[in-house]
Amino acid sequence: MCAKKAIKRSCKNQIISEEFESLQFAMAKAGFAAGTQKMYLRAFKKFAERLDRKTPATATLKEARRHLTELKQSGVSATVLSSASAVLRFFFEEVRSLEWKPISALQKRMVEDMCLHRFSSRTQDSYVRSVSGLAKYYMRSPDLISEEEIRRYFVHLTCERKLARATVTIAMCGIKFFYEKTLRHDWSLTGVPMPKRSKSLPVILSRKEVYDILSRIRIVRHSACLQLIYACGLRISEACRVKVTDIDRGRKLLHVCGKGSKDRYIPLPDSVMPLLEDCWKSHRNKVWLFPWVGRGVDGRVGRGGLSERHVPKGTIQQVFRKVYLESGITKKVHVHSLRHAYATHLLEAGISLRQIQVWLGHSSPAMTMHYAQLTSQSTEAASAILATLMNDIGNLSQH
Repeated sequence: MCAKKAIKRSCKNQIISEEFESLQFAMAKAGFAAGTQKMYLRAFKKFAERLDRKTPATATLKEARRHLTELKQSGVSATVLSSASAVLRFFFEEVRSLEWKPISALQKRMVEDMCLHRFSSRTQDSYVRSVSGLAKYYMRSPDLISEEEIRRYFVHLTCERKLARATVTIAMCGIKFFYEKTLRHDWSLTGVPMPKRSKSLPVILSRKEVYDILSRIRIVRHSACLQLIYACGLRISEACRVKVTDIDRGRKLLHVCGKGSKDRYIPLPDSVMPLLEDCWKSHRNKVWLFPWVGRGVDGRVGRGGLSERHVPKGTIQQVFRKVYLESGITKKVHVHSLRHAYATHLLEAGISLRQIQVWLGHSSPAMTMHYAQLTSQSTEAASAILATLMNDIGNLSQH
């Protein structure tokens, strides 16, 4: 397995090197000065490092623009941003022969509005994609679409295409934000209701099943990440973004930057600390507890290569799915099921719902209340009380 990964990594590095040569040749042919070429290649390298499993030759225009947006939000100098924009446009137009279409003033304003609301990059991408879908459906600019046409569009998504509730909700949130914040229109005039949230209960793993799954992981950093998710009830995105400085060894607490930029502190069990220490010693990254190993500045694996990015969620999801299938457990579960198990096991152990709500980072008690339906102790106790209260009900017919 390691040999195959090394071969794939070597092939990707070779492809990227060839793309660099193609870009350098095109710049020399266009008469760029040596200093300009050097500056552009440095900016192009940053873009190549940002890509997950792609190379610049397979990246999309949207990924290139997202890179420029992230650079701008990170506060780089105007010179660095200008170089990155110029080299990416040159690469896409001259090397890949693609048309570099600048984003419209309307989309730029929407992105700015989302930045003001401090939306994450993933949320911004989803919202822009939702509005683009509306514009493509009617083949015209979204600011020219009427309220009735918006209503008919959601009828199309819900009744004709029969998309999942979550998909329709994301589309509605994106279009509603654009309509209310960017265009400053009244959304209520569209008459489109928010899709009802489904009330299905999550599948809960027992402690034995959790241990059976987690004990099968062999790579230290993967084992540490998934055990931390269960031990602290983290979302997978929160676990992947844990920094070395987030661990307070003295107070035995973990600082979590949660969903919606809501910070919280969670007790860190002593039993997890040795594994986290072994994990950090395996890479010694100065920033991330779980870095993207093999994506360092010098391309080395585990020997000083300092990755500038944390491990992708997809990597942890693949590891969990592999060991879950090996365990033979028939319940349909995923990484988030460890968070559900954490909350349910705490409730069964006597921890109050209010405390669990704080540790999970739920904004509303209603989000935590559904775990009360999943605990065997509370159900058994309630059943025993019910049986006592109704003890004589069967004898009523005899009188």
